[in-house]
Amino acid sequence: MLYIRSMIPKSCKAYYYGGLPVKGTRRKGQMWIEGDSFFFNVPEGKGGERIALNIPFGRLEKVFLTQDNYYGADTTLFNLTFRDERGETFTLRFAPVTFIPRRRIALQRRWFDYLASLINSGGSAPPLSTK
Repeated sequence: MLYIRSMIPKSCKAYYYGGLPVKGTRRKGQMWIEGDSFFFNVPEGKGGERIALNIPFGRLEKVFLTQDNYYGADTTLFNLTFRDERGETFTLRFAPVTFIPRRRIALQRRWFDYLASLINSGGSAPPLSTK
């Protein structure tokens, strides 16, 4: 028997590392997929502004990985490029996090693979197989 499930990554905590014209970097927020949009929220605090993004899949343009050694450990950052309503391009830098390193790497890979397949498919969210 063949089982196929939609492999939309679960909501998770993520660190925001910058890329938007708001104050405050390296703050913990929440990211998730709902309907046909990518959501990313960071609460106000520590001198930083609140970030509440709702990016429709059709506005996502590119996702790529970079390494950041600034905080003392190899951190893989997602760079998600999208356009806002006015057509301006932004590259949001963030990293999905979990406490266990092996799970963190798996979580980052899952989000990256999902977003890359979403962008390459032209904005339609395909269900991914579990294999």
